[in-house]
Amino acid sequence: MLTRGLAALIVLGIFLTSGFLIVADDPQDPAGPSAADRAPLTVPETFPAGAAGYRVERAVAEADCRLAVTGDLRSALSGYGCSQAVRADLTVPDGGYRVTAGILNLADAQSAAAVADRVRRLVETGDGGFTSMAGAPTAAGTPIGWRARGHYLIYCAIAGPGGEPALGEDPRLPQITAHLLDTYLSDQVLARRA
Repeated sequence: MLTRGLAALIVLGIFLTSGFLIVADDPQDPAGPSAADRAPLTVPETFPAGAAGYRVERAVAEADCRLAVTGDLRSALSGYGCSQAVRADLTVPDGGYRVTAGILNLADAQSAAAVADRVRRLVETGDGGFTSMAGAPTAAGTPIGWRARGHYLIYCAIAGPGGEPALGEDPRLPQITAHLLDTYLSDQVLARRA
């Protein structure tokens, strides 16, 4: 009887230790998202005047994510619980490139990652993509960048000064993309919500 009781305590101890290690290894906050992260994104926090050193021509926050995309990407966003699109038309001061940049608020990190994978296939095949603020699809050949960050998908599409596709050979294009997506939207805007 004493041996069985001791064995039961040992097994219980193993389960409790395993449960503690699993919970301690979970990178998500056990209390869930912060109050700031649960609140909808706003234009002032995302694209205020002079955001990231660019001229903000127009910025909007919309509950209908489908307005920001075209083709099969619309159904993908609906299927993965996109609740908000915050986007802006920006002008690069040096060179006059015009950029449409945005943040799509998905249901969770897995949904954002799944949509990011779908974007690659849809953009490559021409079956889906992003729109300008006027609602027009981005022209073929337009440099587009995107990243999944937590439960958000951030993106940008770069056009020339007259709205024509930007030339892919300009070394500033990957710099603009990295600056907007990694430095500004990810490390500044979304990091404040974490």
